[in-house]
Amino acid sequence: MAEYNWNPRELRDVFVLPAGAVDNLLTLATAEQWRVLLWFSRQRQAFDLEACAKAVGLTAAECQGCLDFWAQQGILLADNAPAPAPTPAVKTPGARPAAVKPVWQEVVKYQKEHREFTAFLQEVSARLGRPLNHGDNATLLYLITTAGIPSASVLMIVGYAVSVGKASVRYVESLALAWADEEIVTPEQVDDKIRQLQETRVSADKVEKLLGLTRSLNAAQAKTAHKWLSAWCFSDGMLQHAQTITLEKCEKFSIAYMDKILERWHAEGIDRPEKISATPTATKKKGVVATNPEQSSLNSEELEAQLLKYRPKFNKK
Repeated sequence: MAEYNWNPRELRDVFVLPAGAVDNLLTLATAEQWRVLLWFSRQRQAFDLEACAKAVGLTAAECQGCLDFWAQQGILLADNAPAPAPTPAVKTPGARPAAVKPVWQEVVKYQKEHREFTAFLQEVSARLGRPLNHGDNATLLYLITTAGIPSASVLMIVGYAVSVGKASVRYVESLALAWADEEIVTPEQVDDKIRQLQETRVSADKVEKLLGLTRSLNAAQAKTAHKWLSAWCFSDGMLQHAQTITLEKCEKFSIAYMDKILERWHAEGIDRPEKISATPTATKKKGVVATNPEQSSLNSEELEAQLLKYRPKFNKK
């Protein structure tokens, strides 16, 4: 494989990205959200929403949704957002020291002194469906000794990894350490975490099928879908209705825009399509019509009917 380095001529004009975005959100954010963040970083203080939409090939509403995502993750701050309160330093995955795993001789010695470790390795091998190599054994020993994760928890994580099609010790290690950083270590905590992930995936699968999406929802979008179904309890018909409005306004599907519609409906107690038409479509605010995200103005028939009913009044002198 060829080695790559920065072209010195291109380093005369550079722009930066927050390290937290790259370290913690590299796989969580979508390609569209990364494009908007790159454009935002490049434009600095001259950012323009319409120019961003044209440059990255999205609608202005979708770009706004992407900016909202980065604001929710703490990478961006909105002008009207309150100043964040100082918080005590917390341990992050980036703060973890490099793993020093046992060598082969140490693994063999540990097996001789702890017979249950051999049974543990055999169970992991059976669940993965393949023999373990020396590197796998060293990683598993590191997890249950140095990292302090109970072997029962590791076995549960192995089972989950197999269920999502990632049957590798490397994936098990990354998952186990990431959950340990969240203080999810005991078998009870791991079981609860796996149950939440499975429920979220079921919700995401249902929404993907219901809305006819061609791409699978990522982790953040799956959580949003789970919120629609489990926390807000929207019916299939309401989700499809919100999707129709989203497609009309954004020309293509935007989960961020659809989430805004459903958020307003949930806040206003709108749980059936007939309630949508029964609610006011617009309110006056400072002389300007303030609109809902799913309806920007009166339709032409309503406007024409109001004009026909209008009769000017003149004061008698």
